[in-house]
Amino acid sequence: MAPYYQPIVSLQTRKIAGYETLGRRIVDGKPVSLGPFFADPAISERTHLEIDRTLRDRAISQVHQLEPDQLLFLNLKPSWIYKQYKTTGKLKTLEMIDKHAVNPEQIVIEITEEYFKGELTELTDIVNMYKDKGCTVAVDDVGSGFSNFDRIALIQPKILKVDLNILRKSSTHDGYKALMRSFSILSSQIGASLLIEGVETRKDLYQSLRVGARYVQGYLFSEARAEFMPSDSFSEMLKEELALFSNEEFAKLQHLMALEDSFESFFSPALTLQDDEHADRLIESVLDKVYANGIRIFICQEDGVQVSSNYQRVDGGRWLKQPQYRGSNWIWRPYFLPNIILMNKWGKGILSSVYTDLDSSSLIQTYSFPLGNGYYMFLDLEL
Repeated sequence: MAPYYQPIVSLQTRKIAGYETLGRRIVDGKPVSLGPFFADPAISERTHLEIDRTLRDRAISQVHQLEPDQLLFLNLKPSWIYKQYKTTGKLKTLEMIDKHAVNPEQIVIEITEEYFKGELTELTDIVNMYKDKGCTVAVDDVGSGFSNFDRIALIQPKILKVDLNILRKSSTHDGYKALMRSFSILSSQIGASLLIEGVETRKDLYQSLRVGARYVQGYLFSEARAEFMPSDSFSEMLKEELALFSNEEFAKLQHLMALEDSFESFFSPALTLQDDEHADRLIESVLDKVYANGIRIFICQEDGVQVSSNYQRVDGGRWLKQPQYRGSNWIWRPYFLPNIILMNKWGKGILSSVYTDLDSSSLIQTYSFPLGNGYYMFLDLEL
């Protein structure tokens, strides 16, 4: 049995930022994953722990072969960390770091997905001992299993690691798209970097870029190997892929700007509203001009109160009038106040950023247009 190393690539520097340590055994001259071994309940926890420590010790002994700014990721089960410290008052990994005179700033403690029976606050105190030593802390498999948000909030990791199995689903399932965006927002809010693992294709890489990944890992770059690789092994490939991605995203933004400009001619300055009573009539006068992807249109005051009916596009493209929405308040919607402020500042309509519609779970954008006298028209567009 031996430690193997899968490279983790930085999209910021286009270089190998570090390696995840993975256990392998050699069968007929080929490395085979030790995942089934560690998942086998017939093998005692003591045996699991002994093998893991042996692999961990060998991996840490090789950190000197890394470049000074590269990291070594070590997977640790929270139950093992907790039990070890509660039993002995020591942490074996920190002892190994001292034993091999390794710079602790090159070590990432990756808290793995696992059910944990102990007190989370006690686990946090123990994890903080790694931080105090200088190690970086990461949380693995965010969004799956037992790596819940309570654990993340308490541990406050510097790296959030998301398995691409979730991300792959996001390309076809709107709920997963929203979930992946939430991980991106979560990482930025807590000051953590997002690491996407399981990147196997260029499409996977593009998806990772779209959710704001700083680091990526997977077979697109390399399988786990016994030896470390030159840090610039993937620099040229990433340079090309990042350029293609940049051009593609730039074209999308240009399209959105053109779309916003086209709305300027649709919603002419002559389109104004004097009072609540004429709100529905004003909407009905423009319904036949609304783009095919327009799904909903309504009018609000700047305090968020809806003064018109909802006009909802339904099967066959016809518009369904929904008067029950009069009086609803939408000031809590993420786009509402920012759009009101920007419309007042610029004196023209504005297209919101992409978000998930609460009713359909589809990705939508909202075009908002000032009608004068404190009234604003909102048109929801399905992407």
